[in-house]
Amino acid sequence: MGNPQYPGEEQEQLFDFDLWADLHLRHSAINHPSELHGLLSGQLAAGERLSPERWEHLVCEHLGAEQLLPEMGTELPSPKVLLQGFYDRSLRALQSESMDFRLLLPGDSAPLSQRLEALGSWVRGFLEGMARAAGEGLNDAPQDVRELIKDFVAISQIEIDEDDTEDGEKELSEVIEYVRIGVLNVFAEFNRPAPDDATLH
Repeated sequence: MGNPQYPGEEQEQLFDFDLWADLHLRHSAINHPSELHGLLSGQLAAGERLSPERWEHLVCEHLGAEQLLPEMGTELPSPKVLLQGFYDRSLRALQSESMDFRLLLPGDSAPLSQRLEALGSWVRGFLEGMARAAGEGLNDAPQDVRELIKDFVAISQIEIDEDDTEDGEKELSEVIEYVRIGVLNVFAEFNRPAPDDATLH
């Protein structure tokens, strides 16, 4: 599901939280923007790949919309183009050896409580995405993955009444990094190359 309209630095636009917050607002969405990225990441990490049609259906379900609006403004591509680029970039970030995968969250200038809420939403989406893709297969996952899922469940229930303090900022950064590395480990576990692929050069 490649998207040549987003080469180089323009890829960064795809992970602009405000862009996705605006898309959710325009669609009167019932869920959080961070949850959408968590949902997609969970399905990809658990080994599932979505056709453009299934991905669009999943997004509409998440937004609580019957269909996507045709456009978002004269300076922005259509939601369909954004979604295709977002899917492609998210998958490539998970696959990247440089481990440049990151979570779609509000920027550092946002209040700590908003970022905590977004993190909880992201992790809830990830857990739902994993459950959709792997189902009961999660019960047979390695012990470290099952322990990670337990940790993620706890993080998804994180309190959001934190004050903006240095300790709060540090703890949030540490939890985000823990989640990020955990997601990459889950992806590595459920997306191992087939034996023939691993030896083919």
